[in-house]
Amino acid sequence: MATPLTHDQWLTKLRAEGVTVTEYPGWRTRERDDETGKTFGPVRMFLNHHTAGRNSRDLVAKNGAPGLPGPLAHVHLAKSGVATMCSAGRTNHAGLMALNAYASFRDEKSIHPAPSRASGTVDGNDVAYGIETENLGDGQDEYPREQYDAWVRINAAACRHHGWTADSCGGHLETSIEGKIDPRGPVEGYGSRGRFAFTMRQFRADVDERLAHPASWSPGTTTPPPPQQQEDDMKMTDIVTISGWIKARWKDLADGKISVNTALASGYAHSRAANENTVAILTQLRAQTAAIEKLAQLVGSDVDTAQVVAAVERAIADAVVQVDVDITGADRA
Repeated sequence: MATPLTHDQWLTKLRAEGVTVTEYPGWRTRERDDETGKTFGPVRMFLNHHTAGRNSRDLVAKNGAPGLPGPLAHVHLAKSGVATMCSAGRTNHAGLMALNAYASFRDEKSIHPAPSRASGTVDGNDVAYGIETENLGDGQDEYPREQYDAWVRINAAACRHHGWTADSCGGHLETSIEGKIDPRGPVEGYGSRGRFAFTMRQFRADVDERLAHPASWSPGTTTPPPPQQQEDDMKMTDIVTISGWIKARWKDLADGKISVNTALASGYAHSRAANENTVAILTQLRAQTAAIEKLAQLVGSDVDTAQVVAAVERAIADAVVQVDVDITGADRA
């Protein structure tokens, strides 16, 4: 059973996740607990919405809609990717949820069934965080890259705090017994990905990917290996060809302490990291491919170390010459 985030926890967790956060005036005392006589929490999931309108921050944070007093969500997310805190208590965002759908998020099931009124209902405002993301909801209005990125981070921040997976993150269309359609619309891009259509399935995959990294992580980057792994891996900074590494580590290979595939993969990764010049990278990749092919032919046969090294060096030299020809030849664009 999860106790809702406090006002200060919201700010701390979101900022740690890399979200730009602002505080709406009066948000610390604005909620629907007192007015309804219901206490927010325990909280069991994060529910995602689109605003279906423009310039909706005041409406979400304070003013509400006809017949639906504000605040209408805990967070309002602008097109710019700026999150505005609207409340830390009960808000009018979820309405009645189908029990079968809600239970799948509460229990973090990998399959979320279509909401069925016949299964019973639960007041979603009691049990779910809510975010209103600025978008017309017409299927044409685009979520900018920075907005989608912040959206993923906000869901991940709550999941990380409570120890949830992304299967605690749902869309209003996945829980509503009223036929809600949100969220939907095209997304400009995310990380190295280009334009795509918003789906909760993809959104959950992006949240889970984020949760697999530290809160400081950004999509499109990698987490460096632990220091010990860095020490154990082959150092390629001052080694131009893979033959030099073979000379240094042949005994480990011969004694079976490291596998050929593992060692070569490590050398490949380090050689890429050590060379920022495009031509140098291309040269090494081509050379290493030739070296691997040659090494595969020789390892296990009755030859000595010097023969192996000489053969690999020749293969690399041939590959480097070929790359030079490819890059400087007359057919180059």
